[in-house]
Amino acid sequence: MSIELVASPDKAIKDTIYNELKSYNMRHLPAEDVVEYACVHKDESGKITGGLTAEIYTNTCFIEYLWVDDSLRGKGVGSQLVKAMEEEAKTRGVTHLYLDTYTFQAEGFYLKLGFEVVGRYRGFPTAGVDKIFLQKAIV
Repeated sequence: MSIELVASPDKAIKDTIYNELKSYNMRHLPAEDVVEYACVHKDESGKITGGLTAEIYTNTCFIEYLWVDDSLRGKGVGSQLVKAMEEEAKTRGVTHLYLDTYTFQAEGFYLKLGFEVVGRYRGFPTAGVDKIFLQKAIV
């Protein structure tokens, strides 16, 4: 037996670790599929100017990414995107939305939408920045 520390591991190493952990986890979780979503805002020419991606698994929806073009920030686009995903999630039996953000991103925005802070990594991913975890009950 040996322990080897590998800087910049190749994809095969990372895939093995991920797949084995996922296999273990799935023995303890419902055998249901994860359904991926994207919700996009487009301008008059059809260019994507904002959007979010999310995953629904059982009764949960994790909002992975939310981006709005700088020219549209503060104009309600982000709120519309989150609300559209929330409405879809409700129709799928979801009871809670989850997401994370950084202190330089949108904590106040999410709090205004009814999310609550449930955790925080201080000084992550660098000094002076926190990663914030939020959730919202939608039942």
